[in-house]
Amino acid sequence: MEENVTKRQLKPWPLGWKAKIGILIPAHDTGYGSYEFRCLCPDGVVTLETRVQGTKLTTEELLKMRTDAIYAAKLVAQGDPAVICYIGTAACFVLGVEGEKALMKEMEKETGIPAAAGGDSVCRAFRALGAKKISLMVPTNEEITKTTVDYFRAQGFDVRDHLGLGQESIANINRMPPQELYGLVMKLYRRTPDVEGIFVTGGCFRILESVAQLEKDTGVPIVMTTAANMWRCMQVAGVKDPVSGFGRLLEMDR
Repeated sequence: MEENVTKRQLKPWPLGWKAKIGILIPAHDTGYGSYEFRCLCPDGVVTLETRVQGTKLTTEELLKMRTDAIYAAKLVAQGDPAVICYIGTAACFVLGVEGEKALMKEMEKETGIPAAAGGDSVCRAFRALGAKKISLMVPTNEEITKTTVDYFRAQGFDVRDHLGLGQESIANINRMPPQELYGLVMKLYRRTPDVEGIFVTGGCFRILESVAQLEKDTGVPIVMTTAANMWRCMQVAGVKDPVSGFGRLLEMDR
């Protein structure tokens, strides 16, 4: 009986010859968030991952991530990345705009490496896309969802509508199929079709594979966490390569 063996080819050049991107990923990530970042890496770009504590989507647990972030940034800095990103958007929203800025500043001071963060990356993405009137779809409970709306309004966005699913378990959220998430985003869009963009959290929702179709069917940009973080990190690192198939943000000039 012939053995079925999958053969993998190693690249003949050094890993990360264009850029290495350091990501601080929540400890409760089940692997899907990590996988998304790898899918978005063009040739010559790799991600270096360090996890920060946090077990579920509650305010208390998200704030714990902040206490671990600087130590984690110092660890991943030893791999000499071009940028270090604190990727969790909900973890940034609970800090508020100024708290997130303070974290990035501290990360840069302690590592000597440029820093990025989830909330800031999403806002920069919307501005680059020319979207000010937005809707939000997030997995979080009412308290964190309100904090999210407040964060975007403090950043100058007109939040027209939002949908929070009240979930706290990343594992449960990751089990939601892309087609179900597609339907929820379309439902949100139909409630406020005058929006100029829609934010959908990533690393939780399996939405990355549906972004291009959602943009086609709504006619507006869909900004999700992982894509926004990757776009911002490649912008900081000077990587110009477009990444196709995951929405207009990653295909546009940086």
